[in-house]
Amino acid sequence: MDRFDTSVSLIISAVVGAGVFALPILAKDVGLSSVFLILVAFLYMLGLGYLVIGMFPGTVEDEVERYLGVRARSAFIILEYAIIFLALTAYLVGLKTHLGVSDILVFAVVAVPLMMQLHFPAAFMNLLAFFILTFISFMTLAAIPGMEIPEKFIDIATLTSPSGFQSAVFLFLAASFAFFGHNMIPRIRNILRNKKTTEKVFYTALSIVFLLYLPFSVAISGMGVDDMATAFLSRVLVEPWASITSLLAVIVFYTSFVFLGLKVLDDIGHTGESIVLVLLGSAVLYYMVQLAAIPFHLIVSAAGLGVTTYSAVLSLAAVRAKKLLPVAYSTLALTAIVWVSLILQVF
Repeated sequence: MDRFDTSVSLIISAVVGAGVFALPILAKDVGLSSVFLILVAFLYMLGLGYLVIGMFPGTVEDEVERYLGVRARSAFIILEYAIIFLALTAYLVGLKTHLGVSDILVFAVVAVPLMMQLHFPAAFMNLLAFFILTFISFMTLAAIPGMEIPEKFIDIATLTSPSGFQSAVFLFLAASFAFFGHNMIPRIRNILRNKKTTEKVFYTALSIVFLLYLPFSVAISGMGVDDMATAFLSRVLVEPWASITSLLAVIVFYTSFVFLGLKVLDDIGHTGESIVLVLLGSAVLYYMVQLAAIPFHLIVSAAGLGVTTYSAVLSLAAVRAKKLLPVAYSTLALTAIVWVSLILQVF
């Protein structure tokens, strides 16, 4: 495999995770106009990737510090971990749902690879990412026979209703998280050592993911889905497909948690204290969402809100640096619209 193909695989492995399973329930409330919202989220993440690739010569954190200051860098790093821990919490919820065992056993299962300080080769991560994409394709095909297509592509009455408007905003946030894997871009830049080729790799990889995520979201939502697409299909499909879906979902949620947990450990160091920190932080958030009865798709949307903040900070750094201004301003404008929409729902 040449460097281009390897880089595409690495980007896909960074982007693809279990967050996509939150999209159908939100798309169901929005109707076929969810196609437009997911497309906008995809373009939003393309713009963010363009900013990350263009912020040479340092890393993203270095550029934030250079143009926004040391405190901004510290806040930015905290934001990155907030996104990761929200994702870890969502994946724990998914794993618990499919395993149906006690919380203690769930945490014991995810703790083992962290305590063993496993290091999976990039080839295995790439294989897993393509396995997840294959699983998504399987779920899409399984859902198509039972889906019902709405009469209207854009139903204004649905979108302007309180629940429809809320779902539209949350769908955009969840989709933004589902397309987020931009922390891999600096590694790709180092491999390719060419800005244009890096852009081509990123656009190719994200387009592949988009072309699989979009029909999945529409097909599952057309069946009438509940909080988590995998749980819904494992309940409505006939055997043996129901059991197979649940088993594969366990693999997806488990490995997604493990790889994110290992990434945190790679950043802060593989020590006993850091392992406890990852597990404890995940457990605290997990029990908070359990007590508040926050469903899976809203946890993913919260991670997506973190992604919009990530995007806004990077856009501000680009504006301060006077780089890539059309994309930076566009990203800030779209982020502001989403934030205002969220604020309006509060009042």
